[in-house]
Amino acid sequence: MRRLARLRLLPAAGLGLAGRAIPRSYTPRPSHLMLAGALAVLATYLLSPFLALWTINGAVRTHDTHLLSTHIDWSALNTNLKQQTIDAILGPPPEADDLPDFGSSFATTAISHAIDTRLTPNALLGMATQLMPKDGESIGWAKLFTRFSAHFEGVTRFKAEVDAPDGKTQAIVHLKFEHWHWQVTRVDLPGVA
Repeated sequence: MRRLARLRLLPAAGLGLAGRAIPRSYTPRPSHLMLAGALAVLATYLLSPFLALWTINGAVRTHDTHLLSTHIDWSALNTNLKQQTIDAILGPPPEADDLPDFGSSFATTAISHAIDTRLTPNALLGMATQLMPKDGESIGWAKLFTRFSAHFEGVTRFKAEVDAPDGKTQAIVHLKFEHWHWQVTRVDLPGVA
């Protein structure tokens, strides 16, 4: 019965198999649609930190503090910059059983207070502008690939390194996927420390 149901009369060729010989249109299977959807989601996820870095770069170049502040986790960045500054000025923290002397305790408090009150989008924009190349110095794609490296450190963590023209690491930016977008949580400045 099934074979008879698949046969139909074709005007130009007489009798023929209509089921496989002449497909009318391709209808994707649900499994193909699910695979295509999964690949699209994966590609979007893999490209999203690069898009976030591109947006941050554009915000720095156009001095858009509002756009810049949406891509920054201020509490995490604040804590990170405090620790970097304290380590650069005072050195590593004392051992657990040693009490810090009054000078280092006072300096730690002063640095923490200064960063709490002075770390604003405008101040961060000024610092980022100093790391950017000058207007006359354009970076081509070839230079960009030699000076920039990035990779995932985990499912929700991403790390990007920017090198200075002399080859030394200029800045390391750490991003974390939070609240459905990538945010800067840490900036390491190896030249400062």
